[in-house]
Amino acid sequence: MVVTDIRKIDDKRFCLFVDYEPYASVYLSDIKRMHLKCGEEVADDKLECFRREYLYKRAMNKAVNSIKFSDKCEYDIRNKLKDLYYDEEIINHTVERLKSYGYIDDYRYTEGYIRRHSAKKGLRVIRMELQAKHIDRTIIDDVLENNEIPDEMERIAGIIRKKYTVADLINKRDKVLSYMYSKGFSSRKVLECIKLIINDTSEEDNNYTDV
Repeated sequence: MVVTDIRKIDDKRFCLFVDYEPYASVYLSDIKRMHLKCGEEVADDKLECFRREYLYKRAMNKAVNSIKFSDKCEYDIRNKLKDLYYDEEIINHTVERLKSYGYIDDYRYTEGYIRRHSAKKGLRVIRMELQAKHIDRTIIDDVLENNEIPDEMERIAGIIRKKYTVADLINKRDKVLSYMYSKGFSSRKVLECIKLIINDTSEEDNNYTDV
């Protein structure tokens, strides 16, 4: 095997290319330890030893660190490790270990994602975003069926009341509809909420006038 390139990634890391293919993300200390030089051969057993002693551990550490501050789904972890130039074997090994420890759980991730975003987005968009992260549809359906989601009309009304004035609802209705639809809410329900808010405001004004 031949070292065909050692390409700088940032101030600390380099991408090691072996036989013209990206092999791993390495540090300057790794390069010096293995005496790697572009155009020179590197023994298979030396690379395999490096994988066992360093790459598997580093991949696990990188994955765990990325989970520390926010929950991640399997797709997120795989992309993170791919961006760091780990190959499929190391990625698969790391993901399976994380699953066995309970650090990766797409069902738990889906519950949290829906809980965090349902107040601002409709289920149509939330579904699309979760599916883009390769969350299985059966998981999404199961979470929606077994978790209490606030009523959509209430969520729509909450967003509209916070973001728009009654004048906006009357004079810029198409703009309001377009925005709410982009967030995944039903146009029919948005229109119903707009009418209810306008009617409620009119009744409040009438009551105030009567007094």
